[in-house]
Amino acid sequence: MTYEIVEGVRRAKAALRCGRETITAQVDGEDEIVEVPISSLLSPKPLIEDNGPRGASWGVIYRMTQRGDPLPPIIIRPGEFGTPVTDVEVAEDELELFRQRYSGDS
Repeated sequence: MTYEIVEGVRRAKAALRCGRETITAQVDGEDEIVEVPISSLLSPKPLIEDNGPRGASWGVIYRMTQRGDPLPPIIIRPGEFGTPVTDVEVAEDELELFRQRYSGDS
């Protein structure tokens, strides 16, 4: 089963980069908190920006995850649309991502 991330793409990607295989999640509209495999998560966006206000958010979340600080569960719903979290890129912006993909320097 796959899940679409409603809220928490940065938390999921940070957990993956820190070597975690699962993440705490809440299914949208339900009260129960569960552990789900990160490999089952789909992101509504293919890119996490690491500059500007969004980049600051990424940096804080990544550092907190590295330290093992508690973060709220991500919000998910069953679904099959989106980019696998494993394939979500972290880049300065979309132009940088385009350059990385097509220059062979990734």
